Amino acid sequence: MKIPKHVKYLSILFFLNAGISALIGGLSLYSMLRRRETLSDLSPEVTIMGWDLGLSILLTLLAILLLIALGISLRKLKPWARSVTLAYGVVTILMGLLNLITGDRNTSYGYGFLIQFYAVWVLLRPDVKEAFNVRLKKRDGPLQDNSN
Repeated sequence: MKIPKHVKYLSILFFLNAGISALIGGLSLYSMLRRRETLSDLSPEVTIMGWDLGLSILLTLLAILLLIALGISLRKLKPWARSVTLAYGVVTILMGLLNLITGDRNTSYGYGFLIQFYAVWVLLRPDVKEAFNVRLKKRDGPLQDNSN
């Protein structure tokens, strides 16, 4: 079956998001490494902040790998990719709404909110559901009656 055009667009958005995250994460890592010697000379609170930044970079790398894997798997119409993307999308949308309600100005949920809103809309469309179901049926093959 042909890949629905919105699934192609969604995978491209995931690849772009991964690239932007890699750029931001790389710049953060570079900045942290340049200031490493000054961090060790400062108070323990700043050193802890450095560990938080390191953890943030690690989580960013994991998110980049997830986005790339989802983008590739969505293009291959893997059913698990649809499920994971829907779950990730719902969580991101809820976090974005929570940020709006609480007045948090964290802009990372802003564009993520829009992309995931689009992702949920795309993956709940009947034609897209059918494309993933056809892929699943092809993988499992015809049903066989083993009742005898």
